[in-house]
Amino acid sequence: MHKIINLDEIDSTSVWARKHLNTLGDFEVVSANVQTQGHGQFERKWYSSSKNGGNIYISIVLKPKNIEHLNELTRYSSFKAAQTLEEYGVVPKFKYPNDVLIDGKKISGILAESVFVGSEFRGVIVGMGINLNLDADEVKNIDIPATSLALEIGRPVDKEEFLDKLLNNFKNDWEDFLLNGNKGEMVC
Repeated sequence: MHKIINLDEIDSTSVWARKHLNTLGDFEVVSANVQTQGHGQFERKWYSSSKNGGNIYISIVLKPKNIEHLNELTRYSSFKAAQTLEEYGVVPKFKYPNDVLIDGKKISGILAESVFVGSEFRGVIVGMGINLNLDADEVKNIDIPATSLALEIGRPVDKEEFLDKLLNNFKNDWEDFLLNGNKGEMVC
């Protein structure tokens, strides 16, 4: 079972996680139905909607002892998002450094942010947005070519089921990643 803090509407799960980092444990997940100020790399706005069964807007709080490979964490997270999407019969591709695409259309973005106080490492927050159930009209609100898993497979996706699969996939290789970094199959 995963420890998930479910919020209805929040500015950003990553901002919330950063504010509460001292009270959050390793591998706690902050999830929101809607983010009003979710963003990706270079502060690009992430479109958010809770219609049609919802989408994934999460931040995973990680507090590893070994931080040697954290510079590879975005790639690892992208791979785990893609691995989960593959379970639904789609073929994701990577756009370095943090996007997952299907047929050239963005379906997921990942942003990993390390938190230090002075030189002391406090944790890392992996923000993930995955378009599960956006409809064709909602996808038009995104300023780049985008898609959702529901559009790709022709049916709605159960958000809780997808999130459970994603977190299981993330945890499966986590200890190996901390020791060895990304392996060849995780190259973007």
